[in-house]
Amino acid sequence: MTSLNIGNAWQTAAQNLGLAVAKMPPFNECIEVRSDLTTPDPESQISQVQSMVAAGADGIISYALSPTAINSAYRDACEQGVVVIIFDATVTEPCAYNVSYITSVPTLPNGDLAEHPFMGYNAMAELLRLMEGDDEIFVSHGVVGTSTDNVHYGSALAALEQVAPDTEILTEYEGRWSSAQQQAETAKALASFPDVEGIFCGYGETGCVNALRAVDKEIPVSGETSNFFRLRLLEGWPGVSIGSPPAQGGIAMKIMAAILLDGPAGIPKDIEVPYQIVTADNVRECTGDYQTEGCNVFPEGTVSDEDTADIFNVMLPEASLSASRTGEPNPGDVAEPYTAEYLASLEQDPSRRYITRNACPDGWSEGVLSEGLDGCVEG
Repeated sequence: MTSLNIGNAWQTAAQNLGLAVAKMPPFNECIEVRSDLTTPDPESQISQVQSMVAAGADGIISYALSPTAINSAYRDACEQGVVVIIFDATVTEPCAYNVSYITSVPTLPNGDLAEHPFMGYNAMAELLRLMEGDDEIFVSHGVVGTSTDNVHYGSALAALEQVAPDTEILTEYEGRWSSAQQQAETAKALASFPDVEGIFCGYGETGCVNALRAVDKEIPVSGETSNFFRLRLLEGWPGVSIGSPPAQGGIAMKIMAAILLDGPAGIPKDIEVPYQIVTADNVRECTGDYQTEGCNVFPEGTVSDEDTADIFNVMLPEASLSASRTGEPNPGDVAEPYTAEYLASLEQDPSRRYITRNACPDGWSEGVLSEGLDGCVEG
């Protein structure tokens, strides 16, 4: 089994959790993992997928850099009997399994499910609530062209239109899920528009906040899941932390194990990973290596600014902070295998299938969701 990633702190944690799970009983006796790092362009990823198949991989776990550009390589892998799992980002290739949070309904700070799915929609809606009016904002993209950024952006625009349609986007820029790039681009935007009242910022939000601090400006920010940002929320910075759980690396490994060891029967091709919205109302420090009492941020100095406590997820109870950093389980850690029945309970809602597959299930047709994105309607 082989996995690959594109090399930022989030990807490293996701890959390490996958490696650690594979080294836990009962998987450690029957699974061998080889990992590889790809440069962030589709052509390189295609080449690496082909190399993995040629090397005899039984399964490939991959973060897809495009929803369509790598499809032919994934299809060829499937045709040679290789199980392909895409985590976090998604692809339209029907043979691949999509394991992702991007169409999931998140959990609110009070523990209830949000009214709407999609991280982008919920992040923008909460940002606008914190701004308390129709104002002017910046919008920062991740890596433009990935399925993740496409869905975040589209649903965020829908929330903007529905919640505060008079809000003006002063400028948009590509943060590429990098703190350094976010800081540089936000600083340039602030030089042109110093009176901005909010920032829709993606992963790398440390850069957005630091650019604001450099000009002594504290305004609402929607960020993802960096430890730095959640500590700022704990201190009172106005914002919402909502984003992709790197636990998906370990989750994808457990799904791969279920398919290879027990067969694919009953396991959906599209699985929605649960995740949470964190604000000042529910940000809570973790005090040990494992999750306790819903904790979701580590004390200052415990981890780097870019590390995230969203290594903890209801689907990955065996996760630990040390595993996310080293790829090694702690002595005594045991993986809890998934059953097909459990995974079936997390199957993507059919109304959202078009977003990830560009097609609707039998009995459904293309339509528009209440969140403004193209989706599927029954009948």
